[in-house]
Amino acid sequence: MGLTIYDIAKQAGVSASTVSRVINRHSGIKKSTREKVEKILAESNFSVSEAARGLVNQTSRMIGILVSDIRNQHHIEGAYMMEQHFMKKGYCSIILNAGDSDESKAGYVRILASRRVDALVLVGSAFQCEAVRQAIEDYMPDTPVVFQNGVFSLKNVSSAVADEVSGTYEAVKYLYNQGRRQIAYINNNDTPSNRKKIDGYDKAMEELGLVRSFHVCEDSAEGSADATARLLDQKPETDAIIYSVDILAVGASRRILDMGKRIPQDIAIIGTDNSPFAVLSNPRLSSIDTRLQELSTACSQILEKAIENPSYHEEVEVTPVLVLRETT
Repeated sequence: MGLTIYDIAKQAGVSASTVSRVINRHSGIKKSTREKVEKILAESNFSVSEAARGLVNQTSRMIGILVSDIRNQHHIEGAYMMEQHFMKKGYCSIILNAGDSDESKAGYVRILASRRVDALVLVGSAFQCEAVRQAIEDYMPDTPVVFQNGVFSLKNVSSAVADEVSGTYEAVKYLYNQGRRQIAYINNNDTPSNRKKIDGYDKAMEELGLVRSFHVCEDSAEGSADATARLLDQKPETDAIIYSVDILAVGASRRILDMGKRIPQDIAIIGTDNSPFAVLSNPRLSSIDTRLQELSTACSQILEKAIENPSYHEEVEVTPVLVLRETT
């Protein structure tokens, strides 16, 4: 049979209640006492029943993290950053793939509500739909929620978003200042986030008196390559292309070179997200950095405060920056 908290207390020369307070991460304990108890707990491989502790503290010590597509490198990287933050704070994170449909996403909110998670994280603007908003209102009305790159007008939902309108707007302005006048935009999915990017493109093109050249592709590198080839066949005068995510730009760059065009001399290309794809591609990709690290850190810190104080609410906005590399 394993050691009890009474055995640990005896070894540490403290009361059982002090051991309990250390285990439950209560404040007001001397640093030396806490370190002594934690050392004995570690050496004895003492295991706490989180279920039992939850019954006492009315907390599960679990964070639910939803992504719509776990294969999305940008979103899963953000989820990983937050999971690491919460782990250091003593929380276990449940990362779930919520799927494409609004009904599926809402269903996963209900699943996490039934697991009585202490808080919920929504990763990506694809969750910004009425079905998910209603599910939160119905099943998690008092649970702290933080929305990465999306907004809900609910009292328990905070947000950290990238100003993606300005990100794309500044990218168009940069290309214009470099002498580009036939600037196209290629988009994959219809999401609130991508709509903001398109708004930034349209705003800059209108202000600069340029002709809009907007195109849609399948959500893959090959789909982007095909859409780019069609664009250049129809509009060979195109001298710059912005893509809604990096992987589309990476897929297209190979096709552009195979068509006998030079990057960036003939065509400059810019991606979005400043993901690892941007650095690993050849040529290395210029990209609009939506500052994933800052967004994820902000979400983690907001949720930590909201767990401690359920009335806490915060809205954070970060400004993207253009990272220039070999494709511009």
